Amino acid sequence: MSDIRERLLEATFHEIHEYGYHAASLSRILKKAEAKKGSMYHYFSSKKEMALVMIEEKLKARSEKYWLSLSTCKKDYLAFLISMLQDTKKHDFTKGCPLGNLLQQCSSGDEDFLCLLKEALSNMQKLFEGILQKACDAKEISNIDVKSTALFIISSLQGALLLSKQSASSYEFDICMQQVEVYLLNLAPASKKQC
Repeated sequence: MSDIRERLLEATFHEIHEYGYHAASLSRILKKAEAKKGSMYHYFSSKKEMALVMIEEKLKARSEKYWLSLSTCKKDYLAFLISMLQDTKKHDFTKGCPLGNLLQQCSSGDEDFLCLLKEALSNMQKLFEGILQKACDAKEISNIDVKSTALFIISSLQGALLLSKQSASSYEFDICMQQVEVYLLNLAPASKKQC
């Protein structure tokens, strides 16, 4: 892959994360990427196409890479899921979640964006469903509707990220994630619950 193309996609990711798709400035993207407009048009026909490719190659890939370890976990599934959720606290989400931000901005408009974003969210939900099913099968948690529980966790995560963005603080995010952890621990059978 071309270094210029890669720089354009990386700059697009950061620009859209900071300003949103509609307010993203092509001139700022080009400046950050240290690229000329002609270089951009060599790879992409428009800002929209560049953003769609960024979603596919950067945003979806980053999200899936981060959460992919949920599918490779071999034991202690509940503890691993909780540790992954706790690990998200290390990130600066005062600008919100890149995926969540784009879902809010583009969900009522462009079908091209919506299709890619829904796919990214669906892939994330499947990873959560998978580890919850493994935890059920291993009797770490009671039998639950893993699809609904995964949706609840992702909704809680996205809502907490939105509150963090709004307040420019991790306080709300930390509280929400603590409550998700309490919820998950309460799914354990009575004989396995810790005092």
